[in-house]
Amino acid sequence: MSEKKHITDSKFFSPSLVITAASLWAVDGIVLTPSLYSLPVTLVVFIESFVVALLLSPFFKKYSNQIKSLTPKDWLAFLGVALFGGAIGTMAITRALFYVDYVNLSIVVFIQKMQPIFAIALAGIILKEKLNKEFFIWASLAIISAYVMTFGFNLPNFNTGDKTTIAALFALLAAASFGSSTVLSKRALKNVSYEVGTYLRFSLTALIMLIIVL
Repeated sequence: MSEKKHITDSKFFSPSLVITAASLWAVDGIVLTPSLYSLPVTLVVFIESFVVALLLSPFFKKYSNQIKSLTPKDWLAFLGVALFGGAIGTMAITRALFYVDYVNLSIVVFIQKMQPIFAIALAGIILKEKLNKEFFIWASLAIISAYVMTFGFNLPNFNTGDKTTIAALFALLAAASFGSSTVLSKRALKNVSYEVGTYLRFSLTALIMLIIVL
């Protein structure tokens, strides 16, 4: 009975954490990032990653043994998470928001939330997870909806001077990058706790972004 209750709680608790994370990301993009609009995108992403890594550093002394035990494959997985999810993905979504001047946010935010499509598809390709028919139905519907919302029923036109189209492409790149990062995270967290995974994600991202900024 207790095992059944645990499974039920997990089915409720896990999605609630995903919903909470998505909500916080949305607030960050709409409320916090606009205050950094005057700065270069690369510097904005570096500051975000560095501040988080700095705040987390004092709490990870007790996890030093986990970090020391990481294999080269573990480090490679974390590097991929930092590169795609931390650097490329965050730069792309920040650039997309800057392009629309935080006016036409709905398109950028909506397209970026297509991240699960890329994550599930890549899980099937890379992790060999089985994809059912429902995924393809809902994924197709989401892609069509995103296209209609962005371009209407017309072909994309990049010569209008409107940056919304370019912003949509950056948002799509962000969704693909975040989806890739999600898949790599499953491999990266194989031998460490999620606390260590979070710390390494932001620390490595800050290092990558420091190199780019310099």
